[in-house]
Formats: sequence, C-alpha cells, structure tokens
Amino acid sequence: MKTAIIYYSRTGNTRTAAKLLEDKLRGKHIDVDVVEIEAVKNPGFFTAGSASMKQKELPIKNTGYNLNPYDTLIVGSPTWAGLPSPFIKTFFNSAKNAKGKKAALFITGSAKPEAHEKTKECMKQNLEHAGVIVSDAFLFLQMVKGNIRDGEQQIDEFLQQAIP
Repeated sequence: MKTAIIYYSRTGNTRTAAKLLEDKLRGKHIDVDVVEIEAVKNPGFFTAGSASMKQKELPIKNTGYNLNPYDTLIVGSPTWAGLPSPFIKTFFNSAKNAKGKKAALFITGSAKPEAHEKTKECMKQNLEHAGVIVSDAFLFLQMVKGNIRDGEQQIDEFLQQAIP
C-alpha cells in the first residue's frame, strides 16, 4: 500500500504539517511520497485571496501528475479568505488517474478550528468533482509562523482513520 501526501504551501505552514505527517507515517513503516504542488508564480496576498474566494484555478508546474501508484491520498491546503488554496483544485483537475482514489484532508490556518468547516467542504467538493472519494478523516492544524499552535494531539487519530 502506497500513500501520497499532496499539498500546497505558500508560507511554509502547510509544508511543516506535511513533513510532520510524513515523519509519522514513515515511523509506522508506511510507504509514502510527498508531492508539493508547485505554482508557476506565487500570487500576492490580495490575488491569492480573490482567487480562493472564486476558486479560480491558478497555473501550476506539476500538471498531469499520475496518481496511479497510490492507494491513499492525504491532501493539505492552507486557508485563504476562508477557503482552500485554488492550487488544490488545479492539481486535481489536471491529475491522471484521480478517479476512485481515496483521500483524507488536512487544513492549516491561523483561525480557530470551527472557522474551517467551509474550507473543508469546498476542498471536498473540488476533489469529488475530480472523482476522488473523500473520507471523513479530517485534520485541522492551527499554525503560527511555521509552528503548530493547536491540533497536534489529533494527528495520530487522523492518520489511523486516513490509512485503513
């Protein structure tokens, strides 16, 4: 069984979270690849917020990524203007063999966990539109400057649900 952690990170917070998840999975001897979605150009603060609110696809370098080798996907996004980064949508709309893949979601942000329900639902819809089966496994990590402020205590439970 092979797992991919797929994420986008602009400031490094989501990258920090993805690395922590990778380390935990490797510690359990789970075969994992980490895929960082690469923007053609990182948008400025206002452009990013506007694109997120409209869920307007933004160009990425790693289009057409083949998901065939993976049984499980763990997908992560920062929260921008209350919604996921639109790079997630771009990635999955261009990915190969996404249909039927099982995924769990994680989100990073600075607000309280309850403020991210809309982000989670939007991300879920974007992935389901690409044919991905999104599980109930969900993790929110409240981040401040690359450090986890809250949510770390839920990581092990999240990974247990995400990787059957």
